Amino acid sequence: MGILDLSTKRRTRIGLDTGTDGVRAVQLRKDQDGYTIVSATRSERHRSGGSDAVAISLARRVRSCVVDTEFTGRTVATALGVPEVEFHLLDLPTAVLAQRPSEAERAVQFEVGRLMTESIDLLETRHWPLPGGGKSAPNAMAVSVKRDLVSHVVEACAAAGLTCSCMDTTAGALSRLGAVLKRWSPRMIWGILDLGYRQCRLVLCIDDAPVLVRGAGTGGADWTQRIAESLQLSAKAAEIHKKEHGIGLVSRGVRQSEGPLPTHDLSAILLGALRGDLTALAAEIKRSYEYVLSCYTNREVGDLVLVGGGAALRNLPEFLGQALGIPVRLASSYMANADCRLKFAPGFGHEIEPLAVAIGLSMEP
Repeated sequence: MGILDLSTKRRTRIGLDTGTDGVRAVQLRKDQDGYTIVSATRSERHRSGGSDAVAISLARRVRSCVVDTEFTGRTVATALGVPEVEFHLLDLPTAVLAQRPSEAERAVQFEVGRLMTESIDLLETRHWPLPGGGKSAPNAMAVSVKRDLVSHVVEACAAAGLTCSCMDTTAGALSRLGAVLKRWSPRMIWGILDLGYRQCRLVLCIDDAPVLVRGAGTGGADWTQRIAESLQLSAKAAEIHKKEHGIGLVSRGVRQSEGPLPTHDLSAILLGALRGDLTALAAEIKRSYEYVLSCYTNREVGDLVLVGGGAALRNLPEFLGQALGIPVRLASSYMANADCRLKFAPGFGHEIEPLAVAIGLSMEP
């Protein structure tokens, strides 16, 4: 006779983020209290010419990140995001959304095809319903992505000896992460900003559903270039200064610290180099919140959560919080709160901001 396993704890699938600047893999343990991060690895990306070389490189990095380390199982979930994935807000007849999933998907595919210049036959489309809002509010979010991009990632996983059980969007993964960081009020519109290598990506959510997804501004690579040009440095030296000094804080036109601004105050100089990008980023976030508030007039603005490699820029939460007039916090700052349902295993020393997409992918919807 076998023994019935009554354990309430289990390992999740492996969340695999194949981002522009590296591969990140995370596995969680799930129990009745939420999730515990038990395994996490990172592999930096080295670019090479030619699509075949890139594919081989991706498979090799995935293998070194997952197969050659201590993960349980070989099933992964991965994702694509903006700009590879396009998001479409739709206003569909209620009867369409009430149809069987396969019939509703055909109707959504038709609507997306009308919006795209590329043949719908080359695309994969999916959708999810949105919370009820005002008369002008869309009622569905559709996504479309080129089928060959999906195949590229799935084949890289297979070449690494892994089974890709789910191809998600980074927005979906980030919304699942944000949903366990805090118990959001049903009236609240909260956001998560992924500060990536190529661009910043904004996801605004109600409950755990993304209601708006868009590129919000330049990314870490452009920020490093701005600093390099301003200080006449190499990109490598500019990246070091960006990580070590961050940006200076300004209040009513003066530094928050006392005394005159010394010429060697690099944080103030870096703020000057990045002010245009950061101001444009804040303006785009503000417009996005205002649009969603116009659709859901009975809601209120909640926090903006920062994730991604660019979230490590010192004083960025304070800058954006001052510009937007809302709470802006790093994802890791929520983990000390009593209502956070994500925690570290003993001895776990990683920051969660660069691992955000992989953590969300490890969580099954």
